[in-house]
Amino acid sequence: MHRVAVAMMVTVVGLSAFMSVGCVDEKKYNALLMMNRGQEKTIQEKDAQLAGLNERVAAMTARSGDVNRLLAEKDDLIAALRQERDATRRAFDELTKAYGDLAKRAPVVSGVGIPEKVAIEIQALAEQYPDVFDFDAATGRLRFKADLTFDSGSETVKPDAQAALTKLGAILTGDAAKMLRISIFGHTDNDPVKKPPTIARLKELGKAATNQGLSEARAEAVAAVLKAAGVAAGRITTRGVGESQPIAPNTTPDGKARNRRVEIFLSS
Repeated sequence: MHRVAVAMMVTVVGLSAFMSVGCVDEKKYNALLMMNRGQEKTIQEKDAQLAGLNERVAAMTARSGDVNRLLAEKDDLIAALRQERDATRRAFDELTKAYGDLAKRAPVVSGVGIPEKVAIEIQALAEQYPDVFDFDAATGRLRFKADLTFDSGSETVKPDAQAALTKLGAILTGDAAKMLRISIFGHTDNDPVKKPPTIARLKELGKAATNQGLSEARAEAVAAVLKAAGVAAGRITTRGVGESQPIAPNTTPDGKARNRRVEIFLSS
C-alpha cells in the first residue's frame, strides 16, 4: 500500500507540474494517467509476489522445525533400541552360560547308572574318533558333531560317523549295557532350511521343511544305525528339538557349528 501511495503522489506531482505551466494537453494528461495506472498495477503484483514469498518462507520455517524435532526423536529412538539390544544380548549370554553350567553339572536324562565297564569302552571309542564325538561319563552323554556326522542339509550319516555308531551299537548290545536306555536328540543352528534337495528330502520323509524337521530326521538316522548294529528298537527314543536348545550363541560360525549336533544320552 505504501508503494501505491507513492505512485499516486508521483501522479499528483506530475499533474501539478503540468497545471503550473498552464493548460494541460489532454493527450499528455491521458498518457500520464495510463502510466500511473500501469505503475500501480505493477506495484500490486509485486506486493502479491512478496506476500506469497513470505508465506512460503513461513511454511518452510515451520517444516524445518518439524524436521529438527523428528531428527531429535530419531536419535532418541535409536539410543533406546541400542540399549534394549545390549540388554537382550547380555540376558542371552547369561542364559547361555547358565545352560552350559547346568549341562556340565547334571545330565539331561536322569538316573544315568552306566556300568564302569561300559563307560570305559565308550571313552576308548571316543578317543578313537575324537573328531566325530565326545563322551561325558558323568552325564552319560555322547555328543556327535553334526558337520562331521552329516553333509550340509542332509540326514544321511557319513562313513566315519557310521563306523563309530556301529561300534557303539556293539558296545550297547553287550551284556553289561543291555539294561541301558538310549535317548537321541537332534539339534540345529538357527539358519533356516533353504536348499531345495533338503526340503524335498524332508517332505519325502514326512517331515516339516524346517530346522525342527531336520533335527528329527537326523536323530532318527542315528537311531537307524544303532538298530542296524543290533540294538533293540524298544530301548531307543528319538526327539528333534531344532534350534531351541543352543549351547553357544548363533552369532558366529563357530557358535553355529557347536549348535549343530546330535546327542545320545544313556541311562539305566
